[in-house]
Amino acid sequence: MKEIFDFKRFGKYFSYDLNRAVTRYGLTALIIGLMPILFLLFGFVFSFIFGKEFAQSSSLYQFWPVAAFLILVMSFGPRVWGGVTDRKQGTEWIALPASAFEKTLSLLLITCVVLPACMLALLCLGNWLVSLSVPGIDPFLSFDKLLHINHLDIFADGDGSFFNVGLILWLNWCENILIFTLGAFCFKRNKVGKTILCLIGLGILLSTAMMLIFHTTNFDNESFTHFFGDFDAARAQTWINVTLNAIYGVVFVLLIGGIYARIKTIKA
Repeated sequence: MKEIFDFKRFGKYFSYDLNRAVTRYGLTALIIGLMPILFLLFGFVFSFIFGKEFAQSSSLYQFWPVAAFLILVMSFGPRVWGGVTDRKQGTEWIALPASAFEKTLSLLLITCVVLPACMLALLCLGNWLVSLSVPGIDPFLSFDKLLHINHLDIFADGDGSFFNVGLILWLNWCENILIFTLGAFCFKRNKVGKTILCLIGLGILLSTAMMLIFHTTNFDNESFTHFFGDFDAARAQTWINVTLNAIYGVVFVLLIGGIYARIKTIKA
């Protein structure tokens, strides 16, 4: 059992892994966290140059959460663990006194718990500072909004059918960052580009499969009614929850299993 997991050994490795992540990605994470302030400064500079008032709801400012998400999920894994496929760095990493299970668990804790918690706090803080600097601006992301985003009335009619948005956002984060982290372990060069190409290929295959099965890739209310029959709000909520749970469950098993298998068998 101790060959697979030991608390003391795991604690030492996790501390090492976390310190390496901070060293390799800390400054980048800080810059991404300051995006709201940077975009605000860009807005003031553009206003000064072109002689126009600062647009509080400008598309540049509203775009920063999407930009932050894309940069983080695509670059964090390759930056922190991408070197394991290099002959020198990989040999040192393989020789570390930790099992494949402990290395996988440490990776999951950092990517799916520590990083999103730290970045969410940093992004909210930056957005809050922007809202203080420009009175009347509508914060795209704030602690107050987070408190009310946990559940969303999916049918907007007050019938009590709610969609757990917070959980879905977190699961979506985990799914995407693990995809690019798996790519960092699988490819020696052009890790992000090759991962994107694989995603495009997978998307084409899934779209083709949907066309063969359902004869459409665009599902609306009419399509759902045609294939699954009439459904009320309660049945729709159940169907959505079951479907999402099944999809995320299968994807996570495949991703975590793939990362574990790659860590166990990797040779620099």
